[in-house]
Amino acid sequence: MICNLFDTLHRHHFSLAEIIFPCLMLTAKVKQTVERFGMLKPGDFVVVAVSGGPDSICLLSILQVLAKDYDLGLHIAHLDHMFRGKESTDEALFVARFAKKLGIPVTIEKIDVPSFCSEYGLSPQEGARIARYRFLHSVAKDIRATRIATGHTADDQAETFIMRLLRGAGASGLSAIPPVRDNIIRPLIESTRDEVMVYLEEANHAFMTDSSNAKPAYTRNRIRLDILPVLKQFNPRIIETLASEAALLRDEDEALETYLAALSPRVISLEKDGAALKREKFNALPQAFKRRLFRKAVRIVGGDSAGLSSIQIDEALMFMVAARTGRILHLPCRLTVEREYERFIVSMQTAAQAFSCTLTLPGVTLVPEFGLQVETKIAETSARDPEMKNYLWQAEFDYDKIQCPLILRTRQHGDRFCPTGMGGRNKKLQDYFVDKKIPRRKRDAIPLLVSGGEILWVIGHRTDGRYLRRPDTKRVLTVRIQNAE
Repeated sequence: MICNLFDTLHRHHFSLAEIIFPCLMLTAKVKQTVERFGMLKPGDFVVVAVSGGPDSICLLSILQVLAKDYDLGLHIAHLDHMFRGKESTDEALFVARFAKKLGIPVTIEKIDVPSFCSEYGLSPQEGARIARYRFLHSVAKDIRATRIATGHTADDQAETFIMRLLRGAGASGLSAIPPVRDNIIRPLIESTRDEVMVYLEEANHAFMTDSSNAKPAYTRNRIRLDILPVLKQFNPRIIETLASEAALLRDEDEALETYLAALSPRVISLEKDGAALKREKFNALPQAFKRRLFRKAVRIVGGDSAGLSSIQIDEALMFMVAARTGRILHLPCRLTVEREYERFIVSMQTAAQAFSCTLTLPGVTLVPEFGLQVETKIAETSARDPEMKNYLWQAEFDYDKIQCPLILRTRQHGDRFCPTGMGGRNKKLQDYFVDKKIPRRKRDAIPLLVSGGEILWVIGHRTDGRYLRRPDTKRVLTVRIQNAE
């Protein structure tokens, strides 16, 4: 017996106290984690995610002990993902029986996650994660719980660290699983799976074994089964070491994010059509800060910054050093970066839609595509308009010089007009936009008033001088534009 005891000590690297009093030791350790990260406060109502596996059973058992210290209310939540047929059903039944044994209320739900993954093109792991957290948040909302507890351990932290390291993640990615995120807490995040197993054995708690955890098809399983055992030969406490590294990176990541939160308003501004980065201030920053601020700009416009590789991020940063005005960099997921004079615009690209509509003449035309309302009137020059309104734009033309119908449309290739004040000289619309420094991304959103194929008015900018009202004009066409109500 003595030999077996010391063999256990040597194999798992536990202290003698941890072997003799495993339940007390792990409970005390988890309570320290709870206190360190402020996971619980007296009177909290906690949804405990219980799969039936060892980690979640251990979590539930310890929270039941801590419930006395914190006056906690507990509610078990179990989701059957329908991946493993009878095995999934057996797990749900096991959790139901365990909940009844402990006298804790339970919510068990079944969701066809394989179909969900197929419909949205997700991997089984990603689909299961999304479905699981949706379920947990739904249960928490229904019962008005204040916390959601999951059974992530230091082993999960170490495995995630290695997975992200292999994929080339930066410091933010390597900081891995946070102990607390919003109302989600992970009390076992500083405890190892070996400690969990010894606890369960001492407490005489049964648990279910997920057969998919032994399949080498999944990266996480290969790390757990193949890589970590090899690393343990070099460092028997590799789990604690990697989890500690993740925690260290998390602290440094939070410090950087706090600093950049104060810095970013001086560099990034949110605009109607994207996030603007001030060129000079942005390029003067250290490369590490530029990477983070660029990712923030991507998130601001609704892009997936995690979906961009480090190579693509660096490509964008190089572009922002050397690009001339008007140049555009296209990134995955419809993201674009455009140099616009002394700033860069990060935006989600939308396909330009050609648009054209015939205006009621005279009358009022609602143009929802531009968010405008166009009013046209025809009057003798001697007539006075009694209405006085604040219009967005207004112009007067010689009605006898135009051809009907009157069209409102987007620009077309080859468009030209004679801008007022240029002595009747003809100019390409494209050149006019360039001269006026109108960003390329905005040009397709500028409406044009057209008659007989000729541009009368680049609305909001310049009219064509040939068609304007003159002293000898007999009939005046008034075009008034305001925002649609």
